[in-house]
Amino acid sequence: MEDVRTLRYDIQWEVFEGMQIVDINSKYYDMVIEFMWSQSFLKSLVYESLGLFDLPNMKETYSWYVRHILRNECSVMMISEDETQIRAVGLLEWMTEEWHSWVFFPSSLPRNLFQQIIMMKKELIDATKASLGVSTYDALFVHEIAFPDELYFNQDFLATIFDVFGFVAQHMHMPRVHFIALSSVDQEAASLIEYEEVGRTIYSIYKVGNTRPFDILRELDEMYALLFELAVSPVQKYIEMPGFEAFHEALDARLAKEAAEKRHDDDI
Repeated sequence: MEDVRTLRYDIQWEVFEGMQIVDINSKYYDMVIEFMWSQSFLKSLVYESLGLFDLPNMKETYSWYVRHILRNECSVMMISEDETQIRAVGLLEWMTEEWHSWVFFPSSLPRNLFQQIIMMKKELIDATKASLGVSTYDALFVHEIAFPDELYFNQDFLATIFDVFGFVAQHMHMPRVHFIALSSVDQEAASLIEYEEVGRTIYSIYKVGNTRPFDILRELDEMYALLFELAVSPVQKYIEMPGFEAFHEALDARLAKEAAEKRHDDDI
């Protein structure tokens, strides 16, 4: 008889129809990588149309990519009601200028179309930052999503899981969430929630050197990569929450007393 064990987790972010949305324990990285390969990569019309399915060592490259993001320790997964199976995954990473995330990430991948997709995302972020006229544009970045087919356009599910991305951003002290939807399917899903489109790249005119590597997508009516954003407010410290007025009054009184005593000692 097969030994089916429940999946461990430390943080429960939310529950959707009895299924927990939780953090990802490092013990399950290999399981998540296989899930992302079958339920995200191999289901992507964009990846398939660009010929990524046929690139040599693509699974090895994609596995490295997923594992690198998982090691950032803020991705989430939804597990089945009996807590034995993965039902959905959001690969999340905090991307900051201080840590040069957008420099290291693409440079560590093999030079192929997959790397160029990452570079295109980086350039879209840079262009949006410039158009907004901001000096820093740190964000919790949603790299990949893998959702059950039956829930992909379920607005309640999408609102729940994307709200979780916002909760994670708050706890990671990120001011916003970014999601670049590469396909019209992902874009339709993102349009059902309260994320705002703030930038776009037209595939047919995006150039790498003298080539337009994504021009073939125009024939499939996949015209744009869209950057969606959700601004989030910082997590409020518990002592700043309503109900702590008495705490602040007592603290102010104690500090005033200590200051008076110090002045008295100084005068002696």
